[in-house]
Amino acid sequence: MKTFTLFAIVTCSLAFVVPNVDELTGEELASFVNKAQSSFLAVHTGKTVKEMKKKLMREEFLVVPKDEDRAPELIIDDLIPASFDARTRWSQCASIQQIRDQSTCGCSWAFGAVEAISDRICVASNGTQQPIISAEDILACCGHTCSKGCEGGGWPIEAWNYWVANGACTGGDYGGPGCKPYPFAPCKKNCEDPDTPFCRTSCQSGYSIPYAQDKLFGLSAYFVAKTVSGIQKEIMTNGPVEATFNTYEDFYQYKSGIYVHTAGNQLGVHSVKILGWGIENGTPYWIVANSWGTDWGENGFFRIIRSVNECGIEADVVADTRNFDKLMAEPSKNIYGHGLYLVKRRKSGFYFANI
Repeated sequence: MKTFTLFAIVTCSLAFVVPNVDELTGEELASFVNKAQSSFLAVHTGKTVKEMKKKLMREEFLVVPKDEDRAPELIIDDLIPASFDARTRWSQCASIQQIRDQSTCGCSWAFGAVEAISDRICVASNGTQQPIISAEDILACCGHTCSKGCEGGGWPIEAWNYWVANGACTGGDYGGPGCKPYPFAPCKKNCEDPDTPFCRTSCQSGYSIPYAQDKLFGLSAYFVAKTVSGIQKEIMTNGPVEATFNTYEDFYQYKSGIYVHTAGNQLGVHSVKILGWGIENGTPYWIVANSWGTDWGENGFFRIIRSVNECGIEADVVADTRNFDKLMAEPSKNIYGHGLYLVKRRKSGFYFANI
């Protein structure tokens, strides 16, 4: 509690000394943030506010669900440890270690979903199934039910609902393997605004599995219990989750440490993947994977203060059921979809599908 109080005192007192602190931007903002606190290091990236906003979503896509719409907190006998990192707990799962790059398309809602889904498949199958789910497939094919494409963002819960209702094929980074790899290359400067890709029902040239057969499906999607312990239990039991939070310019300038919003205007909202937690010098934090490439933050990851719902990151957390408990096939020889049997839901009951 002393740590939290110190952050509040330092930030508020400095905001009083500098009346126009929220108007700071660029190098001036980074300099102010570094003087105002010692929790994280801010570095000016050279990006303009307009360029920063391209990666983000509109504020309307941050949803705080009603309590009755949330799943109940998991009841597990294991004590919640002081620290937990999915990267070491499930070290056999390559996707948990991976940092993707959304380029300048504002589709983090899709990235956070497919990243967590890929991880949870691996976790539930004890590492025998390791598909990389395609961000393009959900971005392009979910349509207005999910989002406004690359411009404006989308609802994370709808990405998961789409995965349940329609499935999603495989596909990794730009130029990578799978049915539908990401269509946009990472961009560092002079980036163009990409158009939302067209929904294709075919795989890339040279990929041998038909699109419909490459798809995997979920069973149900839900908002995670809003308590910190509820989020922790979900992660340590079933794997990483997707979270959405208010995003300010000082977050874009984050380089290392434990992020605490200090100054700068809100630029939008952003979806990410939470994969663990810890404590450093008495300050609790979440371990989070971003989708801005490995040059940003701590090799693509970041830490953010935990237990105070910083920027709303603990309010809109999404996951799916343990829909891979009933895997029945032999382990896949190809991490992009061969031989995977899932229980799929119909109104009349369940059925098995070879996908």
